[in-house]
Amino acid sequence: MLASKARSAPQRRTLHLCLTGLGNPEPQYRNTRHNAGLILLDLLKAHYAPGKPWMPCTVPRVAASYCHASRHDLLLLRSDGAFMNRSGQNVVPLWQRIGGATRVVVHDELSLPLGKVQLRAPGRSPRGHNGLKSIIAAGAQGTYYSLAVGIDRPETRKPAAIADYVLSRFSRAELSQLEQDALPAALGHLNGLLGVVVT
Repeated sequence: MLASKARSAPQRRTLHLCLTGLGNPEPQYRNTRHNAGLILLDLLKAHYAPGKPWMPCTVPRVAASYCHASRHDLLLLRSDGAFMNRSGQNVVPLWQRIGGATRVVVHDELSLPLGKVQLRAPGRSPRGHNGLKSIIAAGAQGTYYSLAVGIDRPETRKPAAIADYVLSRFSRAELSQLEQDALPAALGHLNGLLGVVVT
């Protein structure tokens, strides 16, 4: 499905849902606030596809990995090899290969308290998020739900300070809070969405 044409012919199949986590390249930026979407995606994979490994995508010029949760016919995409502001170039070509699955982008959100999760309908504002703006610029505006996970916001509004904040690493206590608060909330949103899609 996500192998290059040179290695295997593309296989068309029906997927109910495609969850795409956004972040900066890992391991360099692992556990930073801007990579909260990848952190939550990993937690979701452990729930929907326990024990299954991430597989590298072999599509040319794409730096990502994927996992298929066959029970729900759910595909998880991990955009973990390209910078956030190149997310569109990294994930939209993959979306085009998998057809009509309902798309959900999992990403960090400054405007929400730490661990709070919000599901937004397609076509909503990217709220300044560079990864979402890149996806829109790549021609995918209005084609995906947004699953935003809160990382809180520093008191200052200075751009340089905010940039430093989103690239700082979560503490162990904060990572634990994401697992305790964000994961159940995200599962509630997604299970409802899966129920709508499957019906």
